[in-house]
Amino acid sequence: MSGKAARPTLRHRVFDVVEGGGERTLLSDLFAAGLVAVILVNVVASILETVPELAAAHRPLFRVIERVSLVIFSVEYLVRLWICVEEPRYRGRPAWRARLAYLVTPAAIIDLIAVLPFFLGLAFDLNVRTLVVLRLLRLFKLGRYSTGFQSLYEAVRREREALLASFLVLFAVVLVAASLVYVAERSGQPELFGSIPAAMWWAVETVTTVGYGDATPKTLFGRIVGGMTMITGILMIALPVAIIGSSFAEVVRQRSFVVTFGLVARIPTFAGFPPDILAEMLGVIHAVTVESGVRILGYGDADDSLFVIATGIVEIDTRTSRRRLGTGAVFGAGVEDAAPDLRPDAIALTRVKLLAIRRTDLLDLVARYPDVGSRLGLSPGAEAPAAPAAKA
Repeated sequence: MSGKAARPTLRHRVFDVVEGGGERTLLSDLFAAGLVAVILVNVVASILETVPELAAAHRPLFRVIERVSLVIFSVEYLVRLWICVEEPRYRGRPAWRARLAYLVTPAAIIDLIAVLPFFLGLAFDLNVRTLVVLRLLRLFKLGRYSTGFQSLYEAVRREREALLASFLVLFAVVLVAASLVYVAERSGQPELFGSIPAAMWWAVETVTTVGYGDATPKTLFGRIVGGMTMITGILMIALPVAIIGSSFAEVVRQRSFVVTFGLVARIPTFAGFPPDILAEMLGVIHAVTVESGVRILGYGDADDSLFVIATGIVEIDTRTSRRRLGTGAVFGAGVEDAAPDLRPDAIALTRVKLLAIRRTDLLDLVARYPDVGSRLGLSPGAEAPAAPAAKA
């Protein structure tokens, strides 16, 4: 058997450039930067085109920008559809099933929306305002390159149950307020409060403290209901805002870079795991960024996390030896059975991005998937992760 590694296919090399499937290269950075520039230029042109004077004076320029953007976005969409078979999460699927699964992902839907306005304009007689609104949705293509967008999505995903509960409570407040003001005001203002659905508009604008003033209670009981609705609305609106705000701050603080399926699958340590195990691990992996010179572990630390290096170099000092670990190396809880006096001192030699798995989550994974323990280099036969140590 030849020891020579198989040469990557053209599709795989294109995947590395377009999706960042390998190490960052100048070509992949240029591709991302160029696409971001096209998106921003296109969005700005779409906005300025709604100004009648600018549209009349620069119509040829706007037309060129739209057509060039359409060509670029269409080619990008087709290329992504071609290379999606290389995506680690679709590994092992037939090509047609992989592409079908990709087509219904949020990123693919946004890419389709980016080219849809022009083709809709050809098929249907759409007015300019409708096309402008659809074209402005191209801004969401930046979500693929923005950690801010991705962190906000992760914050909402984490707190989806709490957000759903708070919105249900908010809806209940709107419904109760609308019912009470309907009883109080229906006889005096039937055109505004003649039914509970009609009164719900007043309740919504009162709970949100917007208060357009188009509908106001006139009776004493109606005004009391209105006052209580305002106070309750301030408290209720604060709930989802606080939930999202605190979760977003935590994501930004704890996850200074976003962990994606592709990022995890490309790390050598995880490269051979089946997609279903990788998807489950993605839910328990936390990203940590450590600046150069900062200690990650100290002698005798009772660390309860296992770390995998995504990028950067970490020096492990066990007092008896020193070694440097690079991308894909594992250290921390359970890697080796080390004596307390040999627990390592881990220091970041460069800016390091780490994937951390907490002890409890690690135990649960190993219990359900024993192969995970051996692949991560955990101490054989250990019932729980042992003291921190290192593995090159």
